[in-house]
Amino acid sequence: MRIAALVAVAAVMSVGTPALAQQQQSEIVFCNKTGSKIFTALAHVPQTTKKWTLTAWQTIPAGGCKSVARWNTALFYYYAEKEGRTVHWPAKAGVDKTFCVPSRAITREIVGGTCAAGERSVGFKGTVPNAGKYTINLNS
Repeated sequence: MRIAALVAVAAVMSVGTPALAQQQQSEIVFCNKTGSKIFTALAHVPQTTKKWTLTAWQTIPAGGCKSVARWNTALFYYYAEKEGRTVHWPAKAGVDKTFCVPSRAITREIVGGTCAAGERSVGFKGTVPNAGKYTINLNS
């Protein structure tokens, strides 16, 4: 009986393992449908560190598209703002989580708590990307 239980557990584990090993990569692309530059910030959990990480700021030219990341991740959060901070995405109603962002480009671990000097708290939208190219269109 004990051997049968171990065999059953091993079978379940072997069925689950390939799915994890074969998780496909997502390419995150932002398309700027406005007439101004847009700056993006992303928060995700890299497989290497298993800790929330912030990457800010990638520039998306007016009218252009740009690939900003390639991940094997099930969830990430994004924030984008138009040059001059006059428009931002997501809109207030679409905010899922807030993170502190600095004024300069950076990649760092997110530690939580209050924002450091020179940082501000902004609302991010959570999304689960499909495998392959995952495009987010930003319209005025």
